[in-house]
Amino acid sequence: MSSDEESDGLKLFLRFVNKILDVDNLIILAGSGTSMTFNDPNEATPIAPSMWHLWEYCRLEDEKLFDLTLKATNYAVLQSQKDATGKPKPDIELLLSLCDSSLAVGNLSATRTSQVSKFLEKAKQTILEKTDFVDLIPNEANWASHNKFIRTVARRSAQQQRLKLFTTNYDLAFENAASNTGFVVIDGFEYSNPSYFNPMWFNYDIVNRGQSLNSEGAYLPNVFQLYKMHGSVDWRRINGRIRKTSSDNISGDPVFIYPSSSKYQNSYDSPYLDMMTSFLDAVKKPKTGVLCLGFGFNDKHINNALTMALRTNPEFMLMVATKDAFNESGSFNSDIRLLLKSAINHGDGRMAIVDSTFEQFSEILPERRSKSPEDDLFKLFEKLTANNQ
Repeated sequence: MSSDEESDGLKLFLRFVNKILDVDNLIILAGSGTSMTFNDPNEATPIAPSMWHLWEYCRLEDEKLFDLTLKATNYAVLQSQKDATGKPKPDIELLLSLCDSSLAVGNLSATRTSQVSKFLEKAKQTILEKTDFVDLIPNEANWASHNKFIRTVARRSAQQQRLKLFTTNYDLAFENAASNTGFVVIDGFEYSNPSYFNPMWFNYDIVNRGQSLNSEGAYLPNVFQLYKMHGSVDWRRINGRIRKTSSDNISGDPVFIYPSSSKYQNSYDSPYLDMMTSFLDAVKKPKTGVLCLGFGFNDKHINNALTMALRTNPEFMLMVATKDAFNESGSFNSDIRLLLKSAINHGDGRMAIVDSTFEQFSEILPERRSKSPEDDLFKLFEKLTANNQ
């Protein structure tokens, strides 16, 4: 591609992304690709695991039990996709789905049922542990992409709706980026200790009455809403309530939807139902823009909400930025790719597709405002704090 073509492409990108960021109702949909930016390509062990790495972690946890589970669920026959050597392609989501369906049908022997159940519990614990990785991120420079992204898209004017950031990730990357950049997160949990989930908190906001000349107060500019659609590594269900905790010593069941076909069924339970309902309501609103980042469109209930919005909401805009977006063998859902490309080719200017990692997207994302004195003070404080450690 020539430099002129690159320049024209960048201009088109900036024009479209600015239109998205200027809408009254801005929604971010972040998938696992946004966390891959923490991985060093020169390191054999990634910080943020991909689906293939989760397969390997589950296999290495107990190789004998893993092999028994493959046989019990008939994985070799039911996996139609093959790798380069002709062997069944590793797919942790398919394997866990087969475990769920085998246990639900009840056609396994007592021994096989015990083996599959044991593997499923171990796999869920392994996935939860491996996605709780933010403390392993080595230095501040590794947060550059997340920090810039939050600074750029989350600060909104008082006349616009708060940014709504929906993510299917369990990790705490966006919470940490908010802390790094001085942003306040409204995530549906009470501001108390212990902190329990209450969806009514999404209806509340934060004002600074000291900065206002009237009794209504002044909306803080550095606030956004975070919806973790598949749960989180720091959520536990205790006595029927969902509690946020940073301690491993807290009892209770982890609250997350592990990757399997049962995630669609589980998404109709609270708190996932509350998150999905909020997403459905958000995409129906006029003057709405959705920015999908690192999301492969492999969640049918989310796909259906977006395609319905494209059909029924004339003011709806959609921008997709993911790695290998046009690679037929990539992880991006081929049906959604075909649908979006067809609409774009037929002149629908409400949508765009960008082949980009989250790191690349954040790097070229335009800084849309000048620095405020508060920003300079915050950066100075961060620098002084780092020097004193």
